[in-house]
Amino acid sequence: MQKILVVYFLRSGFTRKIAEAIATPLGADIECIQEVRGRSGVWGYLRSVREALRQQLPDIQPPARNPADYDLLILGTPVWASNMCSPMRAYIVSQKDKLASVALFCTQGGAGAIKVMETMAALCARKPAATLVLNDDEIKQDRYAGKLTGFLASISNAQAA
Repeated sequence: MQKILVVYFLRSGFTRKIAEAIATPLGADIECIQEVRGRSGVWGYLRSVREALRQQLPDIQPPARNPADYDLLILGTPVWASNMCSPMRAYIVSQKDKLASVALFCTQGGAGAIKVMETMAALCARKPAATLVLNDDEIKQDRYAGKLTGFLASISNAQAA
């Protein structure tokens, strides 16, 4: 059985909910990217948008788990201003040499998921085993079970191959 790690960043909580929904049935470890500086309030929101648009790399804490110890990393990000969140970008850039195989997911209130998935895959320098895109409304109304099941099945199929 492969060792799996789900790594995510959150600002509002939707991405954590999905990360946990992915990790539980897979028996995966889970880790939330921790920043050196917080993002609360209006100024935190504006900083998030600015960093995403400029593709900046904020300071993040070293990961608690070594991605090199895992066969598959499942990376999850919220979409900020049609871009991946800057803490996830910083994580991928700092850890990409330690990634074996990846699967990707994102949560979004608006649009930009296709661009985010392409950018994440390019930064990882790997074709993802599976991808999942969920809108905030799907998450709020718990209408994502079918998509989640398909994502988990794609991961299982990739592991079996």
